[in-house]
Amino acid sequence: LICTAAGEPAFFGCQVHHVVQDLRGAGTLLAAVRTGHLGPTIYRSLDAGSTWQEAKQPPAFRPKEYYASSSLAADDGRRQGLVVDHAFFLAPGPASRPGVWYAGTSPIGLFKSEDDGVTWAGVAGFNDCPALAQWCYNFAPGTPDGPKCHSVQVDPSDANRMIVALSGGGIFLSEDAGGTWRPVNRGVAMDFAPPKEGGGEYEFGHDPHDAVIHPANPRRWYHQNHCGIYRLDWEAGVKDPRWERIGKAIPEDVGDIGFSMTCH
Repeated sequence: LICTAAGEPAFFGCQVHHVVQDLRGAGTLLAAVRTGHLGPTIYRSLDAGSTWQEAKQPPAFRPKEYYASSSLAADDGRRQGLVVDHAFFLAPGPASRPGVWYAGTSPIGLFKSEDDGVTWAGVAGFNDCPALAQWCYNFAPGTPDGPKCHSVQVDPSDANRMIVALSGGGIFLSEDAGGTWRPVNRGVAMDFAPPKEGGGEYEFGHDPHDAVIHPANPRRWYHQNHCGIYRLDWEAGVKDPRWERIGKAIPEDVGDIGFSMTCH
């Protein structure tokens, strides 16, 4: 449910997962909505929420036939066919690329719009990445409302650098505007999994709840995880950056497990 500027409800009885306004100048509002009749979709408003129009082409996965001759494993969820249950997270693209938006979905997928939210297409470098099924438990049901791709963050100092968080899966980094991806989870605890042989760390499989790049200091990243609150100081050229658990400073009776991170 959203209240319009006139105080009238919009999307009454629907699930509204995320509402974001474009602060790059256009002022467009996007809403990720799961409706009873139309199913999962994205709405956009150009008048501060007074009226809304559905996207002409909402996020949708490739059909399973696309992967029939691919190199993906026979049991890869994409070969069985994925259907968007809902868009969970919306994020404007970089300031240098007006009209670009990103959407993270459940099942896990990343989508992009280049026309201010009117039409959406999958980010091929992410959705078709052979390692994605391994990273995200092969798209298996996770949380009660399904696994999520969320916390899409574009580095304000480098439009090609971006991160996403997968619940479950971990934090993943692209330095070529979504063309290729790699996990960045060193230093992050994974207490819900058995210790690895030899005492090593899990490269992926984690459960981040929220991740942010500090807008005033893009070298500093934060994320809140099922196993603590972390900070990472980005340095160009460092192959395996490491997260530091800063939540240990929070009193033990409060703990450092939550769901929201905000920079100010």
